[in-house]
Amino acid sequence: MKSKYLIVAVIIVLILVLGYLGRHKIRRMISGTPAQPASQVTTNTQAPTATSESTSSESAMSKNEVQIKNFAFSPASITVKVGESVTWTNQDSVGHSATADDNSFDTGVFSQGKSGSFTFSKAGTYTYHCSVHPNMKATVVVQ
Repeated sequence: MKSKYLIVAVIIVLILVLGYLGRHKIRRMISGTPAQPASQVTTNTQAPTATSESTSSESAMSKNEVQIKNFAFSPASITVKVGESVTWTNQDSVGHSATADDNSFDTGVFSQGKSGSFTFSKAGTYTYHCSVHPNMKATVVVQ
């Protein structure tokens, strides 16, 4: 009889612990807390605005942009130079992230109209995915 109560108690404790851990992960995903230092990962809290003027620095920035739309990264592969940033802008109605497969960067989850950026300081090929939708995959090549 005591063993039945012990088993029930253990199951209740496991449910409570798993529930706590699940809520913690969901809160992190909703809040968009980045895993990298703020100096390298930035999240734009303002919706992007269109401008009719273009400068060479704006042109360089626009070529390093990845759009997230229809549960896909576009372009699926982008090439940048060491020291340059890539900016991901979410055009879907649900939250997305850009999370390196090797955990070298993580923009955190950001909502529709918001952006996240990362500055690449080392050459290499970085495969990444959306932490919320792991089937979404793409690549950044840093030269």
